[in-house]
Amino acid sequence: MLLVGDVDRGIRFYRDVLGGKLSAVYPELPPHEWASLDLDRVELMLWERRAAKREYPGLRILENPAGLIIYIYVDDVDALYERVKDKAEVLMEPVDQFYGIREFTIRDPFGFILTFVQEKGS
Repeated sequence: MLLVGDVDRGIRFYRDVLGGKLSAVYPELPPHEWASLDLDRVELMLWERRAAKREYPGLRILENPAGLIIYIYVDDVDALYERVKDKAEVLMEPVDQFYGIREFTIRDPFGFILTFVQEKGS
C-alpha cells in the first residue's frame, strides 16, 4: 500500500500509464481515499495520507519515499517499457542484470521508485 497525496491522480497514473486494472475504490464516488489496482499479478493499493493518519494517529508519514524501491515482476518488461517510457520519469532503461533478471526503473508521480522485472528466459 502506497500512501499518496491524491488517490485519483494515482489511479490515473497506475491505470492509464502502467495498464493497471482498477478493482475497488472507497468511497464509491471521487475524491477517493483508497483504491486497489491489479498490475499483472500484483495488487497495488493507494491510500490518501490524511485518511491513513485518521486510521493510525501515530503514523509517521514521510514526504519523500525515495528510500524505498518497489520491485514488480511482469511478463514482458520490454513491452511495458515501450508503453511507459514517454509517460513516466525513467531512472534506468531496460538492462540485463548479472543476477538473472531484466529490469527498468521509473519514478511515479509521488516519488515512489518502481522497478519492473522479468526473469530471463520467461
